[in-house]
Order: sequence, then C-alpha cells, then structure tokens
Amino acid sequence: MLRFALLPLASLIVAAFPAQAQVQPMYRAALATPITATLVVKDLRWSCGGDSCSALRTGSSPDANVCAAVARKLGPVTGFSAGSNMFDAAALEKCNAAARRG
Repeated sequence: MLRFALLPLASLIVAAFPAQAQVQPMYRAALATPITATLVVKDLRWSCGGDSCSALRTGSSPDANVCAAVARKLGPVTGFSAGSNMFDAAALEKCNAAARRG
C-alpha cells in the first residue's frame, strides 16, 4: 500500500528535472561560393552543402575568430550565426577582412 502512496510523489520528482536532451547550439555560415564537403575548421567539424555550412558550437573560441577561420578556409561569408547571435553587416565585414589579413 505504501508503494502506491509514493507513486504520485515520484511523478513530481521526475517532472521537476527536465530531460537533458537540449539542442546543441550551432554555428551556421552562408558562403559566397557554394561547396559540398565535410571538413574541420578551428577544431570544429563543419558540414557544408551548397552555400550553407554548420557545426556544433563547442569550445570557447570567440565567435568572430570562428567566422574568420571559416572565411579564410572557405571564402567570403555572406551570413554567420553562433547560436542565436546573428552577425550584422558590420560584423560580417570584420569577419571577411580578418580572413583576408590571414
């Protein structure tokens, strides 16, 4: 009988701790020149198809450095986001300029 009395309590405990299956933040890059490849840039595995590339956002590199590394290896970037942080036109220009400087 005690087992059945504890069942509602167990349900409350389980509901208090949401599942850890959260979506990983992503880097996303839009390229000026389309490419289809899987490659490593800045220790991140990038999957590219057409003018779009993406990688799991791991590590602690500044987003601007990751953008510049992608532009350096894959050519000019026309769009870039890190999780919910979308680069504006000024940030994209800085990204591409840093890539040109090497």
